[in-house]
Amino acid sequence: MTFLLAIFKYDPFGGLQRDTLRLIRELTERGHRVVVLTTAWNGPEPPAGATVELVRVPKWRSNHARMAQFARAFEQRLARRDYDVSVAMSRIPGADFYFAADACMKVYWGRLHTPFALKFNPRYATYLKLEASVMAPPSTTRIACIAQPQMRDYAAAYGTPSEQMFLLPPGMDPACRRPPEPEAAAIRASVRGKLGTKADDVAVLLVSNSIRNKGTDRAIEALGSLAGELKRRIRLWIVGKLPSGEVDDMIARAGLADRSVALGQTDGVRDFMLGADLFLHPARNEAAGSALIEALAAGCPVLTTDICGFAPYVDEATGTVLKGEFSQDALETMLAGMLPDLDGLKRKTLDYAGKMDFCSRARVFADELEKFRR
Repeated sequence: MTFLLAIFKYDPFGGLQRDTLRLIRELTERGHRVVVLTTAWNGPEPPAGATVELVRVPKWRSNHARMAQFARAFEQRLARRDYDVSVAMSRIPGADFYFAADACMKVYWGRLHTPFALKFNPRYATYLKLEASVMAPPSTTRIACIAQPQMRDYAAAYGTPSEQMFLLPPGMDPACRRPPEPEAAAIRASVRGKLGTKADDVAVLLVSNSIRNKGTDRAIEALGSLAGELKRRIRLWIVGKLPSGEVDDMIARAGLADRSVALGQTDGVRDFMLGADLFLHPARNEAAGSALIEALAAGCPVLTTDICGFAPYVDEATGTVLKGEFSQDALETMLAGMLPDLDGLKRKTLDYAGKMDFCSRARVFADELEKFRR
């Protein structure tokens, strides 16, 4: 079979992009041909059996205008009908399947902006129109969701029929699995040594490319609220691309300037999770949260919010999920309560991860695509 995949832009660090590459690999390993339509492919060459077709969009145009142009190019590409199944990895209409990597825009943005802003701001209006064209009847696109809350929100916002939506399991890269001992312990010691973190320090890991969405500000403020010996032992590791000046100011106000390190974007997050003692992720907007699964698989306890689609996995593992309306005081209380019991939480995390399959998303999605064509 030939599968046509559309993704606005590919780079090696985004969660959506990693899911796209894993799906391409799964399909090509099954002997299928994959054609990827995109505006940019920044990363390793696609697997054998996959080809990339580039759509030229002017760099001087706004991001939402470029996305709208890409959607039109995808519509024209669909008209050629030289494929068996089409899959939109970005939120654009017309495909047989849409991979819903993000939370429902109408619901999330509706909490942050007035109806006037959503209707008359060109950026919001463009993206909401694209989302509606995928989710609302008479669209027949099948929606591959990665977390249960998405299905609830799409149905509430657009009346998306339940039979058009299905839930995929987590899709962690198998390479992120915790290695056996003594290898895991050796990696942990090496990472901590390189970052100047002593054995009795408490390494807290943040993974974020968005201060607001990922709750980076909440996390740093919570760490700053600690007192005495708890705070003196904290070492903060931040992975991701963030505005350094703004984050540096937050860290300074929290009193952590002399024990924080910015690690930038990297594909070696697993090793940092093996080296860390706690993964802190009090997000405001997170459709799934692949990093939560990766932390659990590494045996690193997690503290997160129930806004994350994958928060139920953390709840099952250790019960360390903030539920309901967010409270900074509640975050600080839970954090302070977890720190003295990190060894016990790590044992619970490892026990839970050992029973779970966190890696089957691409396989299950490929099964659905093949079944649809048959």
